Amino acid sequence: MSTAPMRLRRCSAPNGRDGQNPGRHEFMAGARQDPVFGPVVVGDGGRYVQALQDIAVLIPPFDSADVYAALKTLRIAPLLDGVRGEPPLDAAALCAVVIALGRLIAAAPDSIAAIDLDPVLVGARGEGAMVVDALVERR
Repeated sequence: MSTAPMRLRRCSAPNGRDGQNPGRHEFMAGARQDPVFGPVVVGDGGRYVQALQDIAVLIPPFDSADVYAALKTLRIAPLLDGVRGEPPLDAAALCAVVIALGRLIAAAPDSIAAIDLDPVLVGARGEGAMVVDALVERR
């Protein structure tokens, strides 16, 4: 089996809409097979991910409440509730992405070394979340 990274792309916007919607924000989520912890990381994403390093680490197993609590520790946490007239973000959809990521990497310990999702576009509450770019590192 090849150890070369595999890149997957999906380019359409959630609900068939393209372009930026008010309240949309970019997050990142990543997971790496760790022999002891197997952490899943979530945080601010997009072009500023390396510069701001606003992340939280989750140790499996975790549920939606754990993911939401981790999100609330981020410096960008106020964006979840909406700021300056922007609607609240769909935190439940982002939590679902992070939980699915944790389950996916846990289900494939012999074939997936790491997964990076960046950006994960999160719309206003009820609009959902969409993974725009995914990098899967195979074992």
